[in-house]
Amino acid sequence: MTTLITGATGQLGTLVVKHLLDRLPASEIAVSVRTPAKAENLASLGVDVRHGDFDDLALMTTAFKGIETALIISAEADNATRIAQHRTAVDAAKAAGVRHLVYTSIIDPRADADFTYSAIHLDTENYIKESGLNYTFLRNSFYADLLLAGVPHALETGAYGAPAGDAKITYIPRNDLAEAAAVVLANPKNHINATYDLTGAKAVTHTEIASYIAKVTGKDITFADLPGDVHVGILNSIGLPGHLVEALAGLYVGAKKGDYETVSDDFETLVGRKPQSVEDFIRNALTN
Repeated sequence: MTTLITGATGQLGTLVVKHLLDRLPASEIAVSVRTPAKAENLASLGVDVRHGDFDDLALMTTAFKGIETALIISAEADNATRIAQHRTAVDAAKAAGVRHLVYTSIIDPRADADFTYSAIHLDTENYIKESGLNYTFLRNSFYADLLLAGVPHALETGAYGAPAGDAKITYIPRNDLAEAAAVVLANPKNHINATYDLTGAKAVTHTEIASYIAKVTGKDITFADLPGDVHVGILNSIGLPGHLVEALAGLYVGAKKGDYETVSDDFETLVGRKPQSVEDFIRNALTN
């Protein structure tokens, strides 16, 4: 059996490979990357590095040859581009004889979600189901890692800002999500046609997040509830692409409606432990 991970040089993919190497020999692991030279370290470990590109059906079909189980990790692009890319990856996997697709989706994927990227994941889940392949959907909540972006400004000004109000969000560290993916990939037959909601063990407010930063740094930091237009202006000012600005703005709109506050114990069921708490994640990130 050979297992392939797409996007293996990205932030999530790198961690998935790391955790999978703890569970499978390198000779049973392959990766598909746009730039194989960036994966030389994996090749040196005995991982099969293949050239793949979600925009090229023929290239992806070749990358999937001889693969039994594949993890599809989405790349960043606008909705129309990513939907087309994901469909290409599914078509390539089916043409190459892949039996089982594992896909990193999102909590509660909906076409009408305020978090606009949600529609991508719903389309991809449905397309995978329609393919007839075995599947596992990893519906990931939002990365706790993203919370660190506001820390430097908070330390400078004493204000940790976001347009979050009193919304609760089930943030979970990227590393935990990678480990859950590796658990599934190591024994895919145990997870055929399963869907897992992978959330933090607690939904937290940004007021709590600000208090965690204050506690670990010893600084007087409070949450600043930004107006939505001010937040959008900040995101635009740092040069983020428009589709990402729209998605991030929508995340907080949806969160205020309660879209991302439901806690699931699927992570603990899969991995055998609770996910790292946001408080512990922030403490470790700011002290190591």
